[in-house]
Amino acid sequence: MATQKKIEMVEIYSKKFREAKSIFLADFKGINVAQVTELRKQFRDANVEYRVIKNTLAKRSFSNAGIEGLDEHLNGPTAFAFSDRDATAPVKIIQEFNKQNIKNKISIEIKGCLFEGKVFNPEQTEALAKLPTRDELLAKLLSTLQAPMSQMLTVLQATGQKLVGVLGSLKNQKS
Repeated sequence: MATQKKIEMVEIYSKKFREAKSIFLADFKGINVAQVTELRKQFRDANVEYRVIKNTLAKRSFSNAGIEGLDEHLNGPTAFAFSDRDATAPVKIIQEFNKQNIKNKISIEIKGCLFEGKVFNPEQTEALAKLPTRDELLAKLLSTLQAPMSQMLTVLQATGQKLVGVLGSLKNQKS
């Protein structure tokens, strides 16, 4: 029988999962408290929510949110990293954590993910980590939009400088 607290949790996570641009499911076994604390800090700094949710509550939340295809990845202890801002942030933080802890032979294994409405298996998530962040994409777009304008300004300045040069030489010839 569902308690009121569990019903509220399912409602909260259903809403969060619906709004998330990406949801990464991970196995976090073997990580000590200090490492989890540091990982949580990195997630917070990147506006990524990191939670450990019971699988039954997660299944109900996915169902209420209309998300299909992730239930098969809900086995054993599962951590959820999700973001409603930058879809690639969770996987980038997880991969960076794994790189930093490779000497300790500790890693977070991604079980699967929902990325922009599509379900990916663990092998496919590595490709997602290579995608640029939203801020990087915006910076590239801005520089692409800015390039023609700056080139046109350079051409117009060069034409004006040539005109001044021609007028200056005409003045020198008449003097």
